[in-house]
Amino acid sequence: MADRRELLELFYNILRRMRKEWNRQLKHGINPSQYLILKTLNSSGPQKAAELAEAIQMTPGAITGASDKLVSEGYAERKGVMRDRRVVYLEITDKGEQILESMIENHKKATEKFFEGLSDEDINHLIRIYHQISNNLD
Repeated sequence: MADRRELLELFYNILRRMRKEWNRQLKHGINPSQYLILKTLNSSGPQKAAELAEAIQMTPGAITGASDKLVSEGYAERKGVMRDRRVVYLEITDKGEQILESMIENHKKATEKFFEGLSDEDINHLIRIYHQISNNLD
């Protein structure tokens, strides 16, 4: 029988180390929450705080705090709606798009490093295993 305790220990260790490496790749004072906000704005366009909160599973208050830093650094901007000034959208700026592109490239390089040295057979096994894990989560 497989040693599930060893599997869990390795799994948590790898997750922790991967997260640490990904976070190390984030530069320019951007934290993981702010990265997710920029990534969502870039792919989905301007969003209200409540929409962002739902999309990236954060509280609206946390979105506001993270957004304040993005706005102050010029990576995002808030825009009101003419017909209803109570509605405010957060939008990524050109500067935000540039920094996001750099971070995505760094993230990709770090992720590729995780799988260096694995054979095609090992990669195919991982793909099969990840699909099964994903199905288990559904």
